[in-house]
Amino acid sequence: MNKRVFIALSGLAVLAGCGFQLRGTEDPLGQLPKSLRIEAKDPYSSIVRKITRELTHHGVQIVSTTSAPALKLTLPKVAQRVLGPVSGGGDQTELALEMTYSLSDQIRISMVPETEVRVTLIYVDSNAATSAEHQSVTQLRESLEDSLVQQVVTSLRVRYQQAVEQTKKSKTN
Repeated sequence: MNKRVFIALSGLAVLAGCGFQLRGTEDPLGQLPKSLRIEAKDPYSSIVRKITRELTHHGVQIVSTTSAPALKLTLPKVAQRVLGPVSGGGDQTELALEMTYSLSDQIRISMVPETEVRVTLIYVDSNAATSAEHQSVTQLRESLEDSLVQQVVTSLRVRYQQAVEQTKKSKTN
């Protein structure tokens, strides 16, 4: 019995090692392009660097050649609005970050049209102008920026997968 299990597991290891994958087992969130070129007004901004790092973490090669699809990113816009007072002092405040992206292929044909991604959070602002309050809001903005990066990458995965499927359908028709 142990020999059969060993042989079966060895066979699976060989198949997995050569890249074999069962149908229907691809990532449910979709796929990302193998390589991308990132275009942004400020390519060294923290959000663009974080998106680049996240895409690289997911196996996307970031290149500078025009032979790769271009991911166009806008810089995030920050919106802050007071929702109202809370008992105990302070105001309930909504903090929002939003940015847009689009993806076009090598010959500038749109694969993913301009897509807006927005993340928000609500916190209590004590209306104190202290350095601790300022530091707290700065940390909230950083965590919101991290959430925005995750939303952009997830949205890109889904939209790119849809574009690939649409291309396959149009080629078969």
